[in-house]
Amino acid sequence: MGHKFMEKVSSFLFEYDTPRMVLVRNKKVGLTFRLIQLVVLGYIIGWVFLYEKGYQSQDGIVSSVSVKLKGLALTNVSGMGPLIWDVADYVFPPQGDSSFVVMTNFIITPGQKQDTCPELPHAGRCRSDSDCPEGEYKRKGQGIMTGKCIDFNSTVKTCEIFGWCPLEVDDDVPE
Repeated sequence: MGHKFMEKVSSFLFEYDTPRMVLVRNKKVGLTFRLIQLVVLGYIIGWVFLYEKGYQSQDGIVSSVSVKLKGLALTNVSGMGPLIWDVADYVFPPQGDSSFVVMTNFIITPGQKQDTCPELPHAGRCRSDSDCPEGEYKRKGQGIMTGKCIDFNSTVKTCEIFGWCPLEVDDDVPE
């Protein structure tokens, strides 16, 4: 049994066969064939993968995406009447850094203009004018504080702001 095993190992290592099924029983040719295979395998594993880390290399990314939106949109909301929207209205920011937003919904605040008005209670409750530093902006606020503490309603006082008034109430979503 040991003789057959050695014969099989010997035939594997020292024989070389071609695709035409020519069997060459020559130890030098067979050994040369296996050495060439080992050198190629050693080059791929040793040099390409381990030393050069070729599996981690990547080419520079060369790509671009261009999007151009065109057209008009017509909305007819009760209380506002028909409105025409163009690209400047429904795409913002007009020039962004690698991004853009297409408006798919909007909240109507009739009669809104830049003016002074009381801040919303969740962003600017106050007790006196000292609680509302003039010229400052709260992160949750809707505008720049004017320095006055005024009535939001009969029970709550908030800081007066300069911003888009009346403030947007986004509880109601348009249908």
